[in-house]
Amino acid sequence: MRITTLGELAVDGHPVRGERLAAVVRALVDARGRTLTPGALAEAVWGGAEPADAAGAVHALIGRARRLGLPVAAAPGGYRVPPEDIELDTVLAKAHLAAGAPQLARALFPAAPDLTDPSAATLFAEVAAATGDEADLRLLAGRTPPHEPSAALLIRVLAAQGRDAEALEVVEGLRATLADTYGTDPSPVVAEAHLAVLRGEVAEQQTPPRAKSTLPASWRRAATPMLGREADVAAVRKALAEAPLVTVVAVGGAGKTRLAGEIARRAAAEGTPVHVVELAGLREPGEVLAAILAVADPSSRPTAQRLQELAGLVVLDNCEHVLSGAAGAAAELLAAAPDASVLATSRAPLGLAGEVVHRLHTLGDEAAVELLTARARAGGAELGAGDLAAAPRLCRRLDNLPLALELAAARLRHMPIEDVLAGLDDRFGLLDDALRGLPERHASLWAMVDWSRELLRPEQQRLLERLAVIPAPFTAEAAEAVSGLPRRGLAVHLAALVEQSLLGRAEGGDGRARYRMLETVREYGEARLAASGERDAALDGLVAWARQEATRILAELIGPGQLAAFTRCAAESDNFVAALRRAVGRDDAAAVDVAVPLFLLWTVRGLHAEVLPWSSALLGAGDPARRRAAGIVEAADPDRLAWICVLSGLNAFATDTYRMFAVSTRLLRTLTARRGRELSARPRALSGVLPALVAYDLDKGLAAAERLVADPDPYVQGFGLFLRAGIRENRGDAVSPQERMADAELAYRRFEEAGDHWGMGMSAQSIGSQGAAGSAEWLRRGAAHMELLGAAEDAGTIRILLDVQLAQAGDDDAAGRLRAVVDAPAPATPPQGLQVMDAAQAHLGLAQHAWYHGRPAETVEHGERAATIAAASPASVPQIRVVFAIAAAVLHLRANGAQDAPRAAELLAGARDEAIAGIDVPAMGSWAQGVAALAAHAGDEAASRELWALGERCAASTWQLFEHGADPTLEAALGPPGDRTAAWRERPMTEVTDRIRELSGEVFQTLRR
Repeated sequence: MRITTLGELAVDGHPVRGERLAAVVRALVDARGRTLTPGALAEAVWGGAEPADAAGAVHALIGRARRLGLPVAAAPGGYRVPPEDIELDTVLAKAHLAAGAPQLARALFPAAPDLTDPSAATLFAEVAAATGDEADLRLLAGRTPPHEPSAALLIRVLAAQGRDAEALEVVEGLRATLADTYGTDPSPVVAEAHLAVLRGEVAEQQTPPRAKSTLPASWRRAATPMLGREADVAAVRKALAEAPLVTVVAVGGAGKTRLAGEIARRAAAEGTPVHVVELAGLREPGEVLAAILAVADPSSRPTAQRLQELAGLVVLDNCEHVLSGAAGAAAELLAAAPDASVLATSRAPLGLAGEVVHRLHTLGDEAAVELLTARARAGGAELGAGDLAAAPRLCRRLDNLPLALELAAARLRHMPIEDVLAGLDDRFGLLDDALRGLPERHASLWAMVDWSRELLRPEQQRLLERLAVIPAPFTAEAAEAVSGLPRRGLAVHLAALVEQSLLGRAEGGDGRARYRMLETVREYGEARLAASGERDAALDGLVAWARQEATRILAELIGPGQLAAFTRCAAESDNFVAALRRAVGRDDAAAVDVAVPLFLLWTVRGLHAEVLPWSSALLGAGDPARRRAAGIVEAADPDRLAWICVLSGLNAFATDTYRMFAVSTRLLRTLTARRGRELSARPRALSGVLPALVAYDLDKGLAAAERLVADPDPYVQGFGLFLRAGIRENRGDAVSPQERMADAELAYRRFEEAGDHWGMGMSAQSIGSQGAAGSAEWLRRGAAHMELLGAAEDAGTIRILLDVQLAQAGDDDAAGRLRAVVDAPAPATPPQGLQVMDAAQAHLGLAQHAWYHGRPAETVEHGERAATIAAASPASVPQIRVVFAIAAAVLHLRANGAQDAPRAAELLAGARDEAIAGIDVPAMGSWAQGVAALAAHAGDEAASRELWALGERCAASTWQLFEHGADPTLEAALGPPGDRTAAWRERPMTEVTDRIRELSGEVFQTLRR
């Protein structure tokens, strides 16, 4: 932990703001590990005028110091900073002096140090004496009071250089100051130096050996601490030790000059001569060599001689606009000067043999946030918790680009961060001219990008602008489609944009090479493109490419290439969305072609909220006239339109979006009527499912499932078997769980044969949820399939179900994972689908785990929390609310018996209407068995047995709640196992429902009495 005291007080580069905080930090650091009492610290801060609650105020300041990173430890009687945990710059400076490295010691001081502190002035005088630096000696001689030993050394240094007149001027100035201010004469050491000059005794002396560097004033001291670039500094310094030419290449505003400045200062501090040549003001390439010599050796000697004697590090800053001249000058310099090396900064490499190119990327997320907040606070901005939470989002919108972050930080002095975020739709108008004193090329984001654009050829400028319509990383094929340029020359032009750092190269998740444009550059390009009148043509090219690419991907989304196709689709999804936005309402056929793989990707990944707005726009849900005309039916490919309708309907069905479900079903009927003969076998077969679901008629649904099962296509068969298993369960068919599982297992095999991991994952989850032997392995298999598809939320839900089963058997590791689920903070984006119930499922698993380990109170608590989550969630469907209410009631009865019967009855009565009125027969059956448990604990064994049998007739799925031995009272009431449903097996479901309603009412009535 570096503590800076020789300049502005700082902890690891972070300035200490506020006099009181600075006083506490200085006191603790100066104590060198000793413990300081709160009273001593209060005295250091307030000097005897302590506030009423001095101890509390000191404690608050200690907290602020710790947040800065200062390792303040509590000790008996007070606080201390362990000396082994900090590195003081004063101690380090003395160590450098002792080691014979005064330049390193000098680098720890600011360019113009504050010499009012006597100890700092004394140390600085020792450093100046060792370096013999004239400027530093003059500072010491001119301080109040003058440091006379330094003045004496300055006199001797000047005389040794043959500058006797200047040496005598120093003597006279010092004599006058001492006489006028202090009424005294110069000390003997000054008098001796004066006499030596008069006698000519120092004429032959040499100044202390020192490296000569030519750093511009703005390079001698960093205006602000450098953040997030230490690894780059190390990499470039290592490269310079191994190669004669290193070029730092990056887009404008990435911090190339800032990085070079840091490296130059460190090299100079180590004694290496450093010559900084700023090229931004040059206009002709031929001026570069002359600029180098003007800085490094301004003598009139021959150029060849001056180059040969050049040594140390030559920094060529901002080479891009005179690239050929910089390359030629660097080559000539390195060929002539074996002791010189060159560090160049540019938006493009110099292109010389042996050149090492260091690509300076934009900052990482953490460093970007640190830079933004540090600069904002330095400018006086007060950042609250909401600002800090939004800071990562602002940084990402600004590409983590240091210049953009600096400009945004300047705006944060006067604007809330949310207003800055909202204003980024016009980032140039918002951020330009936010800071004063920047170079012209960096005065605004627009100027920064414009500087690079002007270095391009006209056809490359046009390409840059057209590529701006592509929002995400893109392939060369996409670039060709939007550019209007022939393939032959395109690669060269793309390479030029990469060289100028206007594009980046990256490998996509699908393994294909891609190009990426920073958002700032893209917005610049879009503005230029709009002004040129070519935006429509570029967007139409994007649509044409997206249509072709989407069609290729769709052909592989089911089959052996499915995983690779999904990866490609995900990699292109943002670009497909941009094309879809352009095509909707303009070209229905193209819109459908682009949308199909997107809809399938989003459906598989559970992103229903992505599908529904686009399906509404595409199918005209808000435009009755367009829906009636159904022009899309004639324009689009019939197979792909059928897929759109099916996927839109399934997502609407999954989210209870009835209107969109009806629109999808109606359009599918129109498509089948008008163009049914053109449909291929698979979409024709699957299109029959939606109409069967629209009326929630399970008989029609079962008939549709049977038709799918009879289809020769294994993919269609798999859907039929999966649907049949689910519909049979929901109807309460008198088929055994083993028969339903057999359907699901066969569905898994059919999906496996077809090459569909989604179908395999859903089937495996269905089998594993039954709780039969091997269910844990099926759940693991289901999660693995979903993870392969990138369906992370569904995979997470399946793994929670698995952990619930394991926790029920006492698995502590599984319980730990469930606790992590319930303790996790709420996500920024609300979960969709069944993911809303993940926390409720986790609580249910923890309840079972607590019961297994004999903790009944904890069992009840988790059961109640599960029911509360299910009841409060607006996204949970009725049957889910019913199931969790039943679970909480059963856990009450299991833990506390009849004592908790009133609460159990309250939970079950609250779920009654949704349980009996719904179409989910197993949920009704589960509810009936919950009431059976209540009846058993109320002493009504006959009602308990009959309600249990009615629940079994409804195919209740309560195996997790009623495991053997968990509730002896219920088991005693039910009697020995047997065929309890015989009396109800052939009775219609209406009679079963009526009897459940009647008998449960009697149980509740008895309890109320």
